[in-house]
Amino acid sequence: MYTISRGKSGGLILNCKRCSHVERVNEFDDRLGNRRTQAARAMLNHVRNEHGKEPIGKPNSQIMERWY
Repeated sequence: MYTISRGKSGGLILNCKRCSHVERVNEFDDRLGNRRTQAARAMLNHVRNEHGKEPIGKPNSQIMERWY
């Protein structure tokens, strides 16, 4: 869906694999929570809205139970 890379200024950049859309982690507000999480959510919304794709994979309760 997207790749994560480091920008020239050291910030993280999320790049859509299907188009030139970019989310820069530094552009999000710390007061609203983790900036990387906000950028990932924005990128997933982009992928869903622009490319009609749903994220792949959901937590499987059976697998989660084995971790305890």
